[in-house]
Amino acid sequence: METWYEISEKGEMMLSFSWVIGHGDSAQGGSTNDVQLENVLEVLDLILDKSGSVTIDVLDGDEIGPESLQVQTEGGKSIISLGENTCDDYVVRTFKSELKNAEMISVLGNEWDSKLICEEPVVVKAIVREFILNGNVSRDLLS
Repeated sequence: METWYEISEKGEMMLSFSWVIGHGDSAQGGSTNDVQLENVLEVLDLILDKSGSVTIDVLDGDEIGPESLQVQTEGGKSIISLGENTCDDYVVRTFKSELKNAEMISVLGNEWDSKLICEEPVVVKAIVREFILNGNVSRDLLS
């Protein structure tokens, strides 16, 4: 399996990956520039089962475009955000559910509008997979 580091040697995008599994005093984490889809999905499964966060950063991206994807999860509820530079500003795109009632939900100590919560692990994994493979996520998933 090719890693992003090996691909970047051929002139493609290079990524870094950091994670925290759990929260509070029992949290454990790490980081690497050796970003392999299988490894990221393994860690993602752990945080989806427990709690934590995953961040994937573009290290050598263009001045305009996606810069960072973050997933924060607790109790089966995930907040997914993608930061990108535009010509004029820094924009954060998020997952938005049309099915939720407006209420506030706590994820990792922060309060979030329930419309920003994703409770479907398959969707979370699809978003992470798309970012790693394409360097972006479709606006159908993150608006």
